[in-house]
Amino acid sequence: MVKPPLSVAELAEAEATPARRPVAPWWKQAMLYVLAGLRICRRDIAGIITLVGLFSLPSLAAVVVGSYPGTLAYWIGTALPWITITLGNISMVLAIEALDAGQPIVPAQILPAAIRWFPRYIVTNGITTFLFWGIFTPLQWLLGQETIRLNWPPYAPLLLLIIPMLIWHVHLVFATYAAIVDNHPGLRSVIISISMTRRRWLMVVAAFVGSVLVEAPVVGPLYLLIMHVTNPVVATGFTWMLVMFMRPLFIATLHEIYEDFRPLPPPHLQLPLPLMRFFSRQNILKFRPRSRSSGKEARQPLVPAGERVHGHLIQLTTLVSRYGRRL
Repeated sequence: MVKPPLSVAELAEAEATPARRPVAPWWKQAMLYVLAGLRICRRDIAGIITLVGLFSLPSLAAVVVGSYPGTLAYWIGTALPWITITLGNISMVLAIEALDAGQPIVPAQILPAAIRWFPRYIVTNGITTFLFWGIFTPLQWLLGQETIRLNWPPYAPLLLLIIPMLIWHVHLVFATYAAIVDNHPGLRSVIISISMTRRRWLMVVAAFVGSVLVEAPVVGPLYLLIMHVTNPVVATGFTWMLVMFMRPLFIATLHEIYEDFRPLPPPHLQLPLPLMRFFSRQNILKFRPRSRSSGKEARQPLVPAGERVHGHLIQLTTLVSRYGRRL
């Protein structure tokens, strides 16, 4: 029997409905994101080593200065690692964004951009720091009082809180990406980060931990050596050198997750003119998902523009990310 032809409305609905793909389990998604982060880091190993070495120098200087006695040496040694903590993090986020856009890492271009983004980063990170330590500092104190009464070891409060701290940390970690990559204000960046992670926190935690475990065979023994350093200034300097070494992989892993699940910026959102000129020349930042000419597959836009209103998804049920996660 001949079937009647489809109406125009039915044809339009068939075209608009994306093909369903199987949804991968959360642990497999996490593994794929870690592998994607490794692929990004492999695109310019020399550039990553250069950037890591460059921002390890302030912490190394803190180790040297902190070895000397005196109040001045103490304060200088305490202040120097903050260059690694702040500008080192911003620079690595920009470097991974450049690699993802098919550009090499050029420190002479990334360093000025990192300095320009420093105020936005400080505001955003100040909010996330308050939301994190404002919760867990009182909890650690309360648990500490109880563990002292029960004669438990002094590290017991940390062991009890480590999993809640990790879960809450991954809810806040994407605020830096929203602020720097997509130029959102600090508070909005935090809201985006929390809303992004709310439904997929288990996958994000697994990807975060997985990226750390990849480096654990090298990082673990080094950290055990650092724990035997008695000078706190020297130990802090060595610790942040180690963190800088670890940053490329887990920043690249989280970058991949952010690229797949971030909201598109609202139509009125624009960079300040100096930054717009800089990034248009260097092609470091782009707002929409990009085709990856150096990879085996191109990332397709996850959500058509017609299905978004000011960066918010309208239809969520049939959308699947490129790693099989239903949005």
